[in-house]
Amino acid sequence: MNYRESHKYAGKGAEYEAYYQTQAWERFLWSREQDIILRILKKYFGQTDVHLLDFACGTGRIAGFLENRVKTSTGVDVSGSMLAIATEKLKQTEIIEADITTDEVLTGRKFNLITAFRFFLNAEPQLRCEAIQALVGLLAEDGYFVFNNHHNLGSPWIKLLDACHRRRNPEGIFNVMSIDQMEKLVEGAGMEIVEIYPVGFFHPPKVPVSYRLNLAIDRVACTLRFLSRFSESPIAVCRRRKNQTRNASVSRD
Repeated sequence: MNYRESHKYAGKGAEYEAYYQTQAWERFLWSREQDIILRILKKYFGQTDVHLLDFACGTGRIAGFLENRVKTSTGVDVSGSMLAIATEKLKQTEIIEADITTDEVLTGRKFNLITAFRFFLNAEPQLRCEAIQALVGLLAEDGYFVFNNHHNLGSPWIKLLDACHRRRNPEGIFNVMSIDQMEKLVEGAGMEIVEIYPVGFFHPPKVPVSYRLNLAIDRVACTLRFLSRFSESPIAVCRRRKNQTRNASVSRD
């Protein structure tokens, strides 16, 4: 089953919502993501009105966090069951069930902030390209595109999981993406990464780690620039390419 179809069955929304509410690591990542999203709003938008498109919005985590902080909020996803939950939670967000790579439901509209969390890692290479090309067509000239990669191959823990998976199930799929692959994906759509926020450094498999310890480790690790590529779930801020030679900066907390 391809990624487009994998989220369309009736129970997907409830399963997804339950998973991210109960997993300690996922709750920690979400707390860090919220903090970083607020930093991005302050740094790149200031007092500017924000018109948000949350792509692959799922059950509405990102849109729900932002809808009271932006001028307009729109969420789009292919999964009816996930959008059913989003509809219950979101009060000020326009919700659209569509595949923007094939459906022209947003033709003529522009957004100065487009978010895409937990999509590009999981999507097949062809779908990644189709989706990002569709999104850049919806991005305002002075807008920013923000996405994450929650299985960064630079993370030692992800490298370990990837190696174990390949050994046990050579024909199976364990999705990973490197920082270099993130950069190439963005560059292929005529954009550039201007900043990367590292998130999540200490995630040993099957070893519970407290929220406070993870937060303390992240705070220290984020001050050491050379460690940034080892984070598990980096968040990239992108814009239309302006300087072919500029390298992405790394944010420090």
